[in-house]
Amino acid sequence: MTINYRIFFNNNPATREQLDRVEEITVEQEIDMAWEARMQIPIATDDNGNWTGEDEGFLAEFTQVRIEIQIGDSAFVPLIDGCIVESGDRMSSEPGQSMKTVIVQDDSIRLNRDDRIFRFENLLDHEIASQLFEEIEQIDTTEIENTPAPSSSLPPVVVQRGTAMQLLRSLARRQGMHAYVLPGKEPGKSIGCFKSFPTKTDGLPPLILLGAERNVAEFNPTNNAQHPAKVTASILNIFDKKITQRTSNFGSLDLLGEETTFAEEGNTATQILSPRDSDAVDLDQAVTAEALRSSYSTEATGSVLNETYSAILTPYQVVSVCGANQRHSGDYLIRKVTHSLTRSFYSQSFTLQRNARSSGSSAGLANLAGSII
Repeated sequence: MTINYRIFFNNNPATREQLDRVEEITVEQEIDMAWEARMQIPIATDDNGNWTGEDEGFLAEFTQVRIEIQIGDSAFVPLIDGCIVESGDRMSSEPGQSMKTVIVQDDSIRLNRDDRIFRFENLLDHEIASQLFEEIEQIDTTEIENTPAPSSSLPPVVVQRGTAMQLLRSLARRQGMHAYVLPGKEPGKSIGCFKSFPTKTDGLPPLILLGAERNVAEFNPTNNAQHPAKVTASILNIFDKKITQRTSNFGSLDLLGEETTFAEEGNTATQILSPRDSDAVDLDQAVTAEALRSSYSTEATGSVLNETYSAILTPYQVVSVCGANQRHSGDYLIRKVTHSLTRSFYSQSFTLQRNARSSGSSAGLANLAGSII
C-alpha cells in the first residue's frame, strides 16, 4: 500500500528542497487539546564551521504549516494546519547527530494567546462561540450546534477572564459539547467546532484484531469502575424563592453500545454541580452534560498494522472494533492518535474511549480450557 505525504508552508506547497530537509514527522492529535506536530530536520556545519538552518524563512516562528497524508488511491487527509510555535536545536560534535526540532500547533492556539476579560449579555453559548471563532482570520468556517436557553430566571450573562479558547472550552463543557479547531479542506482555512461527540461511524473501516482481514497489531481495553457518576444540580428562582432540582438519568445518555458499563444504583458515584456550573445553562442540559462526560469509563490503546489499515484515524470520529471479545467489540470514540511518518514508514497508534459495552457471550470460564490449544 503506497503512502504519500505533502507539506504546505504559508499555504504554498513545499518545494522539493524543503521536503528533502524534513527527516521525520510526528503528529499528536487528542480531543480537547491543541494538536501538535514535530518535524525533525537534520542540521550540519559547512566547510567554514557555519551551522545550516539558522535563517531558513520557511521555518520561522508563526509560519503556517499544513501536513497531509494519503494511503493508496484515497484522498489526502490533513493531519494538522497551524503555525510554528517553537523550535530547538540539538548540536553534536559527531557527524550526522545534529537535529533541529520544529513544533507546529493547530490554529486553536491563535485563540489561546491573549488574556482578556470577557463579558457577554443576553447571548446563548453557541452565539458566543460564533463570535469568538469569527475573530480569527485562519478559521474560515464553523460547525456549531445550538444550545438551549438557561433555566435561570435572570438574563444570561457570561463574565470570565482568560483566553478565548479557555472560554470556549468552559462553555462547551457545561453544554456537554467540545470546542476545537480542525484543518479544513484547503490550506489556511481551518474549521471552528463547537459541538457534541458523534455517536455513529461515518465511513472509517473497522479495526479488526483477529482473522484473515486483521489490521490491528494490538488492542488493550480497560474499564474504570469509579468513573461514571450520577449528577445533581439545583437552582434558586430569586422571584418566587423556589428551588428547582434535576438529577441525571443514565437512560437518556447516548451510548456507544447495547449495555451500560455501570448501574444507576449501588456503586455509581454521586456528583453535585456547583451553582456557577448550572445557573447559566438549562438545568437538564447541565446534569446530562456532566454525566455524559463521566460515562466514558472504558479506554483502549493499540496500534494498526502498517500498510494494512486503509484509512487515517483522527479524533472526534467513531470507529468500530471487531475481533475483541464480544463485550469489547463495537463502536468507540477516537480520543487520541499519534501519527509517525518518515520517507519509508508510516504508523498510527491510538487511544479509544467508550461509555458502553456490547452484548456478551453466554460462554463462561468453564469453556475457556477447551478453547486453548
